[in-house]
Amino acid sequence: MIKEQNITSNLFVITLSGNRENNWLVDFLWVLDKYQLCLNDIEQFVAGEICTTTIVAEFSEDKSSLIVKDILLFGHENNVEVDFEVIKAKQTEIVPSNNSDSYAITFSKSDKVPVGFFAELTGVLAAHKVNLDFAERLSESSDPLACYEIVAKLNIHRPIFTNETNEADSVDSLSSIRSQILALGKKYSVDTAIQRSDLLHRTKRLVAFDLSWTLISNDALNIVIEAAAALSEPSVAKSLHTRLLELQRLHQDGTLVGDEYYLERAQLLRGFSVSNIMQKIDGLLSFTEGSVSLCRTLTKLGYKTAILSSGPHFLVEHVKRYLGMDFAYGNIFETDAMGYLTGEISHPIINANRKADLLQMLTMQERIGLEQVIAVGDGPVSLEMLSLAGMAISVDQPDATDLEVGAHLCGKSLMTVLYLLGIRGRDALEMSRESFV
Repeated sequence: MIKEQNITSNLFVITLSGNRENNWLVDFLWVLDKYQLCLNDIEQFVAGEICTTTIVAEFSEDKSSLIVKDILLFGHENNVEVDFEVIKAKQTEIVPSNNSDSYAITFSKSDKVPVGFFAELTGVLAAHKVNLDFAERLSESSDPLACYEIVAKLNIHRPIFTNETNEADSVDSLSSIRSQILALGKKYSVDTAIQRSDLLHRTKRLVAFDLSWTLISNDALNIVIEAAAALSEPSVAKSLHTRLLELQRLHQDGTLVGDEYYLERAQLLRGFSVSNIMQKIDGLLSFTEGSVSLCRTLTKLGYKTAILSSGPHFLVEHVKRYLGMDFAYGNIFETDAMGYLTGEISHPIINANRKADLLQMLTMQERIGLEQVIAVGDGPVSLEMLSLAGMAISVDQPDATDLEVGAHLCGKSLMTVLYLLGIRGRDALEMSRESFV
């Protein structure tokens, strides 16, 4: 809601472009100060060797001709391009609306973000009559990722009208915008995220990860089975692989699902020593790109980090120690007195529902709200956990637009998560380098 007042103010909107090496901006501001202008707003960006600055300043009507003369003279004498516009508008007082919230739309891609993505994104926002506050680049030009952020006001309760029918669309505005933006990310292979831009949502304190296909580039239990096969005679190893493939086929066709699929695979490990398996693990374990740097950087910045996984507890603990994380929860694979696996899993089994329970337990333990949590997972087994977090990130998930998530990472590196926390490119790279010192 905007409340109008009967006070008018004159504004100069001045845009200057010149060589970034020269100190012309300082001299120009002194020109404006000579007329006692009041600075209303200022923005600046640099492209190559050219610095462009836009200044909005209030001025008195009786001095306008003198100001214009000095502005043009300054541009001529300093080899600076000058463009300006005079605006006479009613001064307004903005009264906050309960239906309008600021949201940050963040998107990134290795090398360059296609212009087509920008065009379609702004088209989506325009169709929903979204007001843009500002847009900026978060990454440096030398960064391996090009990352941008748009902050916009979303009126999330306003009905959406279509040109064809002019009837109110019953789909919630925020949900519709989110699904369209994530779909665009998939189309252009651009990492995309949308989150509320307020203090609580910006000050995240806990980042919870799945293990399989998120921190590591394979299924956690399958890696352990591969390690067991590597310890076995060729005939036993072949039998393990054959049975694992059979179970995977049953799972894919929907015959073996949920906890039963996990329990059946656990049976393949009966009789194997945990300590012997762990000696083979490092040769089979492959971390996803950026996961090591991300976790160590988050720890250095003071964030709490956690693994919530259905994988075997001994593998989950191993990854936790290597990455320097704070919490780790995995399924307890039972052993006998000699440390040999029995093929059984202690209850409760960590599945989708249990991951959500563990996340809630952690937030209560750390005394933080769920809105200050980022959850990162790869799909259905993580869905309950993702649905609770203030920011839910789906990693390389083909059906991301069907999930209630706020971000989808289709790129290679998990370091994109740092941009979602508002950390700029230069700082992210510096922190990731320091985390290995």
